[in-house]
Order: sequence, then C-alpha cells, then structure tokens
Amino acid sequence: MLKLMLTIFLLSASVLAFAQNSLTLKNAIEVALQNNFQIQITQLQSAQAKINNTWGQAGRYPSISLAMSQGNNISDQSKNPTSFIQALLISNSVQGGLDLNWTLFNGFAVKANKNRLAQVQEQSEGNAAVVIENTIQALILSYYNVQIQESKLELLRDVLQTSKNKYDYNKLKTEIGTSVSSDLLQFQNQVLIDSASLMLQEIAHRNARRNLNIIMGAESEQNYELADVLMDDFPSYDYSDLQSKMESNNQNIKNQYINEEIFRQDVLIAKSSMFPVISFNAGASGNSSSYRIADFPSQQGANLNYYGNFSLSFNVFNGGRVKRAIQSADIQTKINGLQITELKQTLNRDLIRAHELYEMRKKVYALNTESASVALKNLEIAQEKYDRGIINSFNFRDINITYLNTGIASLESLYNLVDAKTDLIRLTGGLLQESASE
Repeated sequence: MLKLMLTIFLLSASVLAFAQNSLTLKNAIEVALQNNFQIQITQLQSAQAKINNTWGQAGRYPSISLAMSQGNNISDQSKNPTSFIQALLISNSVQGGLDLNWTLFNGFAVKANKNRLAQVQEQSEGNAAVVIENTIQALILSYYNVQIQESKLELLRDVLQTSKNKYDYNKLKTEIGTSVSSDLLQFQNQVLIDSASLMLQEIAHRNARRNLNIIMGAESEQNYELADVLMDDFPSYDYSDLQSKMESNNQNIKNQYINEEIFRQDVLIAKSSMFPVISFNAGASGNSSSYRIADFPSQQGANLNYYGNFSLSFNVFNGGRVKRAIQSADIQTKINGLQITELKQTLNRDLIRAHELYEMRKKVYALNTESASVALKNLEIAQEKYDRGIINSFNFRDINITYLNTGIASLESLYNLVDAKTDLIRLTGGLLQESASE
C-alpha cells in the first residue's frame, strides 16, 4: 500500500498544468494528492508509524546509560577549636559509571511487539489509503459538478437569449403597430425571470468551483478551464465480478484484516507474561578523588569496579491478571472476526444497492436525454408556430420552460449517474488502482 501511495504521489510532476489555466481530472487528482490537508495529515501519521516500526522500539536491543558526577568540598576548620585538624580542608572527586541492561528472553514478546509495530504501520497506511480514496471520490464528483453547473449556465443563457429575441421581436412589432402590448409585457417578464435565474446559477457555478479548489487544497478563487469532457462511459457491470473485486480490494475490509492481525499479536504479548524473563546487567563504575589539608601535598585515590549479573524472574501469581489479559485479548480477536463478517455483509448490501442504483440511473439518464432532445425539437417547432401566429406567447413560454426543465433534468441525471458509477468503483477498491495506473 505504501508503494501504491508513493506511486500516486510521483504522478504530481504534471501538476504545473493546473497553473496554466487548464485542468484535467488527472491533474486535479494529482493536485489534491499533493495539497489536500487531510491527506497530508494521514501521510505524516504513516511516517510516524514507520519511525516506530523498529527492533529497538520492540525491545530487542539493550539499553546503555552513562553517568558522571564531579564534587568539590571546602571546609575551613582553622578557627574551630573543637576540630581535630584545625586547617583548611579541600576535597575533590569524580565519579562515573557505565551500565548495560539487556532482556535476553521475555517469552517471545519482542517478536510479537515487532510484528505488532509492523501491523500498526500497515494500519496507518491503510487509513491513509481510505482518506485518499474518499478524497478522489469527492474530487471526481466535484470536478463533474463544476461541468454540470457550467452546462446549466449555458442552458439558462440559451433560454434567456430566446426570451430576449422574442422580446426584441415583439418590441419592434409593437413600435410598428402589428403586435399587442400584452405579448411584449409577457416576454419582458420572461427576460426578467430568466435573468434572475441566470444570476443564481452563476453563484452556484462559482460555489462549485470553490468546492473543487478546497478539495484540491488550492486557493478558493483559483480559476481555470476544465479540459475533460463530461463522463460518457457507462458500461454494464456483472454483480458477481463486482462482489469478487470488493472482497479482495475494498480498503475497509483490508483495514479490518490488519486489525485482526494486531489483536493476534496482542494475544501473544499477553501470553508472553507466562514465561520467565531472563535479563543481563553489566557495567563499570569508577571514582577518583583528591584530599588536601592546608598547604600539605594533596592525596590522590582512585578505584574502578566491574560487574556482570544475570537475573531470572518468573511471575508465579499476580491475582490472575495475566490470565485475564489473555482472555480479554482472545475476546477482542473474536469481536474483530465478527466485525469483519458484519462489514462484509454491510458492504455486500451496499454493493447491491449501488449496482441497482447505477443500472436504474443509466435508464433514467437515457430517458431524460431523449426527453431533452424531444423538448429541443418541440421548441424549434414552437418558434416557427409563434412567428406564424399559431400559438401565443403563453404557449411558447410553456414550451420554453419545458425545454429548460428537461435540460436541467438531463444534466442532473448525468451527475447522479456519475455519482453511482464512482461509488461502485470505490466499493470495489478501484479508485486507488485507476489513479495509480493513469
């Protein structure tokens, strides 16, 4: 998993395209992987877990300590009639020691601790992968949402332009006396309504861009052109194939299996307390001192001691704490096993729902696309009929509104379909794989 995430980060070499006012979905993902704050946090947490994953942290190696001290003492007894030596007494000393402590055997706890540290590191990387996966999903949806909002904006501009054209046409007819003022007022009202809708849509479009920038970790007002076209690849998926991919690639399931391994190591660590502990302690200590009385020559002294000791300790009875710790670790392992089973059932349910929703939204999108196409043709016919006086301004407005509504419905159903497809890919663990292969 760490190699996979490093591969993803190496793709960031092309993020400069983002600064050139052109942004593809691939560029957007690369920028997010590099700048998203939550991803940066999880990457630092993974680095922290990697630092701790060492044999030294697990307790394999000895601990060595060095201590030194220096003392000085001056005692003026020259005016002390009760002192045996009535003179200035000066003493100096230096003490030092080197100590080594090494646990030679503690019931295989060192190996269990090292395995646990490795699993904790893998767990941290798995959590980072989930954050990356969720970020990629949010970014894909945000990227296409910007495009959807842009398409809505163009649709509203088209509707507004149609209303303006009809308003100008009727204004001219009114001025030459061949049209009634009610049609002019009707189209003037339509222009005002459509203008207001357009302004609201412009706000929605700007907010969509801001949301995309936030996910990428860019400045909220950063502007660019989206280079990719709206997604149009919506294949049919076989459910059994999706289920197989989910069980082998879903990151949440992988993380739960890592938890299971951590709990197994906890059991071994708890059982290690049932074995004796053999330790070795060795070191050396030395002392050098000098003593001087008044003006007499100082007296020097030094000593050096070495020691090496073995110790064996065995926990005979401690109120059943060891036994309870083993039982608790065993129970936690069983709990995690049940959680894995429950997670698989939940994900299978979610996969069934996501698959059905995806297939249903494909059909809805196809219907809405066809409806929008029919509405466009109907609007073209209505324009001819209105110009020939077959329909009035109210009929024309109804047809224009139908064209607008079907267009919006088609765009929203496309976004919903992209959402459903992205969710399917996430559940089957495909988001990280696709990002790494691009």
